[in-house]
Amino acid sequence: MAAAFLVHTRLSWGKTCDYLIANDVEPGLMHRYETREDWQGVILDALINVPLAPYLPSGQPIPPIGTAKVIGVEAVDPSQVKKNVLRTRSQFIMATIWKKQSALKNYNFLHHDYDKWTQKQIWADIDYWCNSKKHPIIDLITKWRCTRQHQRLRAEEK
Repeated sequence: MAAAFLVHTRLSWGKTCDYLIANDVEPGLMHRYETREDWQGVILDALINVPLAPYLPSGQPIPPIGTAKVIGVEAVDPSQVKKNVLRTRSQFIMATIWKKQSALKNYNFLHHDYDKWTQKQIWADIDYWCNSKKHPIIDLITKWRCTRQHQRLRAEEK
């Protein structure tokens, strides 16, 4: 029996990424999986916060976070998942909710207490998903921050 959930996501700039669902979200999704035929409905098309680069062994800094759209979900055996697959963050908004409310309301729920540049990326992502507006400069800064996080990881692993 599957004991983990792999979500397939799309970032606002088109890249697709897979994540394991956050530990604290997993029990609720597992309950739906075990009791409902339409268990995927709660997470499909949801907006969910995801790390855009790896976490560091030192724990700091936290990687850039973005808001992705869930394009698929599957129940998996955890032993079949690659070790480097990151977990989503806990914040997500079901499609039935985010599609009915303003980008600002969605942002107010998802921006959490992240650093300034992560909050800017989350706003850019939400504005894209809700209003089809692109923010190439914010995306470029985030991609640079991700590159920097990968450099830090390599330095810490030496």
